[in-house]
Amino acid sequence: MRGRTPEQVRNGLVVSIVDVLQGSATVNQASSRELWRELLADELGSPVEPFGGDRLRPWLLQVVKGCTAVGDGPACLVRSLEYVEQQSATVAGLWPLVDEWEAVDFFNNADLGELRPVLLSLRPPDLAAMARRASRSRVQELPSWCQTAWQVFLRLAGENTPAGDLPPSMAFLALAADRLMEDGTPDAAELVRRFNRGQAGALGLERVLADWQRSDFPQPAPSLVPAYLMIQFEPDRIEADRYYLSHWRQSDSEGWHPVPGETVHLRLDELPGAVEKLVEETEERWADLRQPVILEFVLPWELLNEPVEWWSKESDTTSPTPLALDYPVVVRSLERLQRAAWHRPWHSKWRQLRERPADSHSHRSRPEQDGAYFFHLERELKEDQHAVCLVLSQPPGDASGIGRQEILAGLRAGVPAMIWHRSDCADPMFQDAISEILEDRGLGRLAERVGQWRKEALALGPGGWERHVGRHLAILLDDPEHRPGPPGPV
Repeated sequence: MRGRTPEQVRNGLVVSIVDVLQGSATVNQASSRELWRELLADELGSPVEPFGGDRLRPWLLQVVKGCTAVGDGPACLVRSLEYVEQQSATVAGLWPLVDEWEAVDFFNNADLGELRPVLLSLRPPDLAAMARRASRSRVQELPSWCQTAWQVFLRLAGENTPAGDLPPSMAFLALAADRLMEDGTPDAAELVRRFNRGQAGALGLERVLADWQRSDFPQPAPSLVPAYLMIQFEPDRIEADRYYLSHWRQSDSEGWHPVPGETVHLRLDELPGAVEKLVEETEERWADLRQPVILEFVLPWELLNEPVEWWSKESDTTSPTPLALDYPVVVRSLERLQRAAWHRPWHSKWRQLRERPADSHSHRSRPEQDGAYFFHLERELKEDQHAVCLVLSQPPGDASGIGRQEILAGLRAGVPAMIWHRSDCADPMFQDAISEILEDRGLGRLAERVGQWRKEALALGPGGWERHVGRHLAILLDDPEHRPGPPGPV
């Protein structure tokens, strides 16, 4: 074995992790350090000795060494700190070291140090595309800390590999070697290839590596599974008219694995501009994505009637366009997402809608003067397992309004879909539109049918769309299987 011994490789990583931890404000402040220690113990499922001396570094070395003795220990260490600091510079500096720890483990304690300077120097603009090709499109998006070929290589080393496939990290090295040759650095390319050949020999993958290098690997057909940008507004419980904006990007066609973004604290009037910037940044990140994109807004009570799909893109131009022009947009309930006691009927009715849409139906709310109407509405929705869509009689405006009470009944009953007119649910054009949207038991295509009405409004242009019912249609479509990651504010 060349280079450092396995023990030296591991000890070097432990020291690097401690170096980064020492720059953390959480670790350097007694009360927050104790909170982090308790969260870390919870993650590990075993106790962590509290800090009892006056020298922090030896204690950190002991903590990190203890974490590395547990299978997922290094990741537990960073996750627990992330709960306290969220996307801090310390957290961003630790994740690549966790990736490196897992890469060393994957390559059987090999010293990866000789690859580091070569891959650190490689920063092609299409790193994400290289990662997708190396993983056969299983990796759709890279975390923010993957800025160089070295960091991408480490990240891919932790990816699962189907039987008979070349591991994505080794496929990525083959692509990196080709790129180094194109850049006129044949010695660096040969170093990478030599490492790859050695690992292929150790793993019995010589033929697989040779086949991979000879293959063209044409682009796969565009996936029919949509990508999602989920945007959540959570009210600040202390400051009025301020919100935490969190978001998650989901482009993995093989499963639901949302990638969290940064959480920001904003005034109500700043939200449209922040969403515009976020959508633009996501489009840049997904420039070569070959899937349709859906926007999901997770909204609190007071913003459920906000026409988010008509917020603008490119507002700094003379011709801004509404989000609805480029994306299907649905809203979701923040309260339901956060209230686990409502989730069992929600899952049940969602399965009914997804698996048996032809046997499902809608329920139109028609309030009576009886003060017990909303109780009976909730009772009827709960008793009728086939009722998966609620048409409101009024928009969900103020807290004591009829529309808000109807939505509350629907949420408690687990109804996953609700439709309303944002200003006048008694409008005859809205009633006609609802009849057409729901005709022939078309509940399996609710979002698509609402989208068609919005397109008709858009076709009239800015001067005419206000008169079209499609401009005022709101749809709440809440998939309980589409859950975001950890909540925004701590």
